[in-house]
Amino acid sequence: MSTLQLQDVSLLNVKSIFQYHQNDDVAFVAVLLVCCLFYTIKIRDKPDPHHHLWFEKPQTSTSNGHSPETRDIAQKLEQTNKDFVIFWGSQSGTAEGLAGRLARDCRRRFGLDALVADLSDYDPQSISRIDELKFAVFIISTYGEGDPSDNATPFVSWIGSDKDTQLPALRYVAFGLGNSKYKFYNRVVDVVVDGLDKIGATALMPTGKADDANGTTDEDFAEWKEVFFALLREEMRVEERPEQYEPVYRIVEDTSLDVIDLHVGEPIPPRGKKNIPAISSIQTLLVRSAQKLLSTAERNCLHIDLDTSEFPELKYKTGDHLAVWPSNPTSEMRRLVDILGLQEHLQTPLLISSLDPSVQIRHPSPTTWTALFQHYLEICAPVSRETVLALAQFAPSASAKCQLEEIGKDKDVYHAYCSQNHVTLGRLLGNVSLSGESWSQLPLSFVLETIPPLSPRYYSISSSSVVSPKQISITVATTSEASVSSSVAIPGLTTGYLGAIESKHSNQASSANSDFNVAGPNSLLDQGNKLYAHIRKSKFRLPTQSKTPIIMIASGSGIAPFRGFLAERARLSSIGREVGRSTLFFGCRSPEDLLYGDELRELQNSNESMEFVTAFSRTEKSMRGGKMYVQDRLEERCEEVVRLLMEENAYFFICGSASMARDVADRLGECVRNILGWNEDKLRLWSEAMRKGKRWQEDVWG
Repeated sequence: MSTLQLQDVSLLNVKSIFQYHQNDDVAFVAVLLVCCLFYTIKIRDKPDPHHHLWFEKPQTSTSNGHSPETRDIAQKLEQTNKDFVIFWGSQSGTAEGLAGRLARDCRRRFGLDALVADLSDYDPQSISRIDELKFAVFIISTYGEGDPSDNATPFVSWIGSDKDTQLPALRYVAFGLGNSKYKFYNRVVDVVVDGLDKIGATALMPTGKADDANGTTDEDFAEWKEVFFALLREEMRVEERPEQYEPVYRIVEDTSLDVIDLHVGEPIPPRGKKNIPAISSIQTLLVRSAQKLLSTAERNCLHIDLDTSEFPELKYKTGDHLAVWPSNPTSEMRRLVDILGLQEHLQTPLLISSLDPSVQIRHPSPTTWTALFQHYLEICAPVSRETVLALAQFAPSASAKCQLEEIGKDKDVYHAYCSQNHVTLGRLLGNVSLSGESWSQLPLSFVLETIPPLSPRYYSISSSSVVSPKQISITVATTSEASVSSSVAIPGLTTGYLGAIESKHSNQASSANSDFNVAGPNSLLDQGNKLYAHIRKSKFRLPTQSKTPIIMIASGSGIAPFRGFLAERARLSSIGREVGRSTLFFGCRSPEDLLYGDELRELQNSNESMEFVTAFSRTEKSMRGGKMYVQDRLEERCEEVVRLLMEENAYFFICGSASMARDVADRLGECVRNILGWNEDKLRLWSEAMRKGKRWQEDVWG
């Protein structure tokens, strides 16, 4: 039952009580009931004070009787005798991985010990107490509409609001991760640097920035890192030494461990999430249905319904995201196992520990190689050029060493190789090796350092919490096309995994989909009838007043949240609520690619306030003479859109690719300037005010 229905029922109950009893005692009870209902609704979103317990790792708990670790970063640096700190703010784990890589390189090349620190683990004000002989590195990502990562949010909020703290002794360098297809490219690192400078900190070198628009994050980081190393050599007079591999982890086989104590593949939330109420606990959700919405030679799209009724604490709101935890293809796991010579050790219990007490391991322990390679490591991730070069020192033959050095020595050669090959660690080692050659001498610590932890993939929920509070739907698009920079089509990990679940439900198994272990670790996922998932709250929200008009712009699977929006407004209208105009502009390649077409047309036909406008890029021409895109349809309705935004305070939503969102924003800007006669400054101020007031919202990617 929805919150609105609860309110209606409760008020009716109160009314009947007053009609039947006319005494003060009953009136008091009725008022008390209303107050209780109001309180319940108000605290619905209040964070669970014990929420963080879902994310405690057994191997890092403080059950040894010691007091909790300090949240004072200056004190921590002194306790651990570290030379400097590397702070990271990461949403997907990339910035965290780069921070760890920088720390390892500094130790191996310069003998400097760095403390790698999650920004959320320390009180922001404590950076003011860092010794002037030490310094700080900030590696920070930007995602969405210029937002900080979850674990960086408290620090970014502090640096933008603290007026008292001064940092005259703090020296720092910074590197940002972003995507230039987004409007607010690398905004967070700019905010941090500007904030640090304003309160007296000193930048030791220009801020570095990675641009993932062309997949050059690793290359951008490598170039910035060399500038940083030059700073260490020339400005700080740190002597560089011959680089030699030093393991970070100790990996020990221990057959005495009980199987019941092992992590066999159940998801372990990444660090930095333990105090974030926006993320729910991970649960095994029942797959109620899985079906193909679209299946062509170029692309597929799945619709999956998940049942949450078993978990009453698991609540979502329309517009939220669902995180799905995949597993790796069995063939990729076997490929890596074989080349590393681990065939006889797959099920042997492993203990993983850090050789540096201040470094927290990113992997579950105790565990097995099967669990690590199938469930805990991104073994399908691409291999960076730096890693290619580092592998050469462990090559089993002169031939393999020569090939790796040839691939890694030049970025153009490396990119050419990657454009013609699907490059994972297992595939790379196999490609450069002679027939039957094994990499059994490759340090296993190096493998764990090199392959990032497996991360969940996020999907916009395509159902309404008002219509189906106990069922979550997601819309998943896959493509078999190669990227612009590659001639090789590389399948997505989670889309492949979900495709295997759909095949299982439709009894149409394919060779590609059968490669996934949908049964889960120890068959915990009921042969593909369940999957691991959690909910992440989103800022992508309908207006609180249902009578407010909304304009929605979608392309492809970007229709997902708007399906939920429209379903919710239709339900509100059906129970007598006043609902504002809802206009959806939906772009696809052709009518055959139209997702939820019948459903959308039915909503339009049964609700006068809803309108559905399509743009088919391969079958229609715009009034400008080119292909018909969603921004062209928007331009055709320019005056109406501007009137809704300016006179009726409509909300403006965009969901789809980042490049589409930029094109839509540019075209809307043209409309506003032409109709209202505004200059660029006035348009910019209006756009910023719209976003700040949550009347302009985007949920975009790549």
